[in-house]
Amino acid sequence: MNQSEFEKLSSDLRTLVKKIPLNWGAVQNDRFDSNVDIFKIQTYEQLEDAVAPLNETVQNYLRRRWFIWRCSECDEYLFYKNPNVVQNPDRYDKSYDVEFNDDAHYRFDVKGTVIPKGFRDNIDSILANPQPMIDFFYEKQSKGVRFGMQNRLFVVHHSFVNSQRELYLRCAWKSKEAIYAEYSDKVATKNFFSYKGYKSDVIFILEREKNKVEHIIF
Repeated sequence: MNQSEFEKLSSDLRTLVKKIPLNWGAVQNDRFDSNVDIFKIQTYEQLEDAVAPLNETVQNYLRRRWFIWRCSECDEYLFYKNPNVVQNPDRYDKSYDVEFNDDAHYRFDVKGTVIPKGFRDNIDSILANPQPMIDFFYEKQSKGVRFGMQNRLFVVHHSFVNSQRELYLRCAWKSKEAIYAEYSDKVATKNFFSYKGYKSDVIFILEREKNKVEHIIF
């Protein structure tokens, strides 16, 4: 992705936020994924044509799947546009998305997500220590052939204003660009979390007041 492609895609995603369902409708799974190869679909219009014959549950699942995948591509671009970050040159390699400081020690799969429902009654605790949430992500978040084990950098979106606005936070591109630049500068001095020998880390993208983006980098 280059800058002009990013600008077009990121603008389209912001426009589409109101049309994307908040909830998956199902845990990520191969059965629903097999209905449509979303990775060949470049526009929302193409997606709607592809899902039209399917039932509403599968349609909403695939709409959200496509939206989040495209948001993740924008997130990755905002990381690797920093001078010390490179993209994985093999687009089919699932072991990592970005590498910091030209060092395999700092390779991460970037995962955009939200605070799971089971942790939302005690959010302050999770913001102070996200390790239980990290364990949950590795153990419970997805099922199927695309699920694997690797170092992961979780970009966790949470709005205290309204849970629906978490989709808007995924598209807070200007704020994210600055946040990812800050993270890239700090990565060599960080202590990471871990899960069964894999390194992991968390960036919280937060909204306590409408349209005011905050963040936490550990």
